[in-house]
Amino acid sequence: MGESNWQIDRRTVLEGIGIGAVGLAGATNVQAASTVQDGEVTITAVWTDDEEEDFLAVVDYAEEETGLDISYAPRDTEALLTTTLMDYEVETATADIVVIPMEGRVRRDAEAGHLEPVGDLWDEEDYTTDHATVTVNDEVYAAPFGGDLKPGFWYRESFFDEHDLEEPEDYDQFLDLLAEIDGIEGVEAPLASGNGDGWPLSDITEAFILRQEDGHELQVDLIEGEAEFTDDRVATAFEELQELHQEGYFSEVRDFGIQYEFFWANETPLYFMGSWTPAFGAIEDPEDLNYFMLPGAEAMVTSINWFTIPAYVDDVDAAKDAAEAIISAEGQEIWTERGGFVPTAVDVPEEAYELDVMRDLTQEADEVELVPDLDDALGDPFQAEFWSQLLGFWAEPDQEIQPILETLDDALQESAGADDEV
Repeated sequence: MGESNWQIDRRTVLEGIGIGAVGLAGATNVQAASTVQDGEVTITAVWTDDEEEDFLAVVDYAEEETGLDISYAPRDTEALLTTTLMDYEVETATADIVVIPMEGRVRRDAEAGHLEPVGDLWDEEDYTTDHATVTVNDEVYAAPFGGDLKPGFWYRESFFDEHDLEEPEDYDQFLDLLAEIDGIEGVEAPLASGNGDGWPLSDITEAFILRQEDGHELQVDLIEGEAEFTDDRVATAFEELQELHQEGYFSEVRDFGIQYEFFWANETPLYFMGSWTPAFGAIEDPEDLNYFMLPGAEAMVTSINWFTIPAYVDDVDAAKDAAEAIISAEGQEIWTERGGFVPTAVDVPEEAYELDVMRDLTQEADEVELVPDLDDALGDPFQAEFWSQLLGFWAEPDQEIQPILETLDDALQESAGADDEV
């Protein structure tokens, strides 16, 4: 891959941002096989609970626009990734549309011949990303739907007001804030440790990489395979995380959705999470939310949910019609108005966004660099190894860091090398 693949245009900041939802929550592993009847389209993705309801509102719009009967079956992330891979190997479509939140996986599926080209469904000028991100051999194999920003630590303004706390302006102030919060009665630990097979522990780890010198360039270089995971700056990021662990500043690891309940109860008052946070059910009053970036970081991670069409579907044209309606500005506006969404369609009107905190996020995103999600961009084997190593690191934070970095570097170079061949 060339550097142009990761050149994020200022359109990526969006002309306005709502509240995103990648919602990698656990879900019932419901089978959504490819359609066998004309006029029916099946979709599978990771949205469940409130996010599923929001997505189904978009599906209703697409059905009205296309006259198609569109059904949706959610899966958790692991089931989505493993089931589709197994199905594709036997030339079966898991669903007519498979939504993959990892461009690295999209490219690998395309290279293996498992996906239909869909570049005719979207114009780069109308979206916040470009074709190159999901292009293999000059064909575009995915279409962008909702995007996410991962800005920093969310907190409740009422908690900060009650305890006279302030957002930190530098890393020393950040450490002082953690010490203050740690001494407040009822607090389990200042920092929430959310988990979903290693995600989102990966997100906070990336934030510590980004806060290092030229961190945003380091992130891109790691994705391109032009930097090693044993780089001194990566080592420093892990050492800083280790120090926070040793101070007892990280909470018990819990499912990231359940961790929101502890966050809202002010038991884990700082939660490094994405722009979908205000939409989660445990957040009883989104207007009480605010966030701050990790001091030293001058970049935010952004990611996109990609619509793909397996090469084995019965009716490619119907799947394309459904996908085109859903990813349209009109389709994305529906979820944006409901909250819990960062649209990739630039023509979603600014009036669709309601929360002040999301407007603030929009403005801040316009002032910093935007970089791809490290493990989503690289895909496996790096992603699986990254998640596994972080779970082990959170379980045993006193272990030697260098062996972790060496193991991850081997996986990173293998993943980056695989992309170079695409």
